[in-house]
Amino acid sequence: MKYPLIFLTGCVNPNGMAFTELQNPTQRKQQYIDSIKFYLENTHVPVLFVENSGVDLSSDFTSYITSNRLEILTFEGNDYDKSLGKGYGEMLIIKYAVTNSTLLSKSDFLIKITGRYQVTNINYYLHDLDNSEHLELFVDILHSLTHADSRLWGCKVSFIPGYLLKYEESVNDAKMFIFENALCKAALAAIIDGYKFSYLKQRPRYIGVSGTSNTIMKETSIIWWLKNFKHKMRFKLMNSF
Repeated sequence: MKYPLIFLTGCVNPNGMAFTELQNPTQRKQQYIDSIKFYLENTHVPVLFVENSGVDLSSDFTSYITSNRLEILTFEGNDYDKSLGKGYGEMLIIKYAVTNSTLLSKSDFLIKITGRYQVTNINYYLHDLDNSEHLELFVDILHSLTHADSRLWGCKVSFIPGYLLKYEESVNDAKMFIFENALCKAALAAIIDGYKFSYLKQRPRYIGVSGTSNTIMKETSIIWWLKNFKHKMRFKLMNSF
């Protein structure tokens, strides 16, 4: 049996971060609060939220924190060279979580989701995880095996220090090596080493606002169904080799 958690990362105050159109801290804070509430109210697993601009959201979730259903960590980790990009900040957040999270230390599998996004079909992935005893890593690898979709992916906890964090110092947006490249390389290395891997079997259905472009992410049911059909066909094709 796996003991998974949902791992959300965030930056309430991006403070002029390059390649980030959504800069308003008030808007970002409310989106994180809404997202945390969504996962607490719609799933049965613990939730970890780690924030790197020193803004603590704990006061909005006292009862959940007291019952150990939710852990919120915040630290001052947004003062690095901004030319490195938000992906480098993401690495720092993930590293901080591995070092400091009590919930993470008690879990053996995490589902990592961009913190302001609500994945309305999240329970599909949790249910699939319950029925995939040996699964150790799932992520969509794209663009001729150079890029991984970082909005939603899952792994056993040891993948983080064992593979992903080895690319911490390599992430540099200015040099065109972004977090999604690092995630892809880490995943491929783990697969070569024998990790039991799967692409996402169903297309995630997101509600939220893209921080990069400041555009709303919300698909109608029919649009999502059509894209999910294409996604499933791709999944079957990739698993036929």
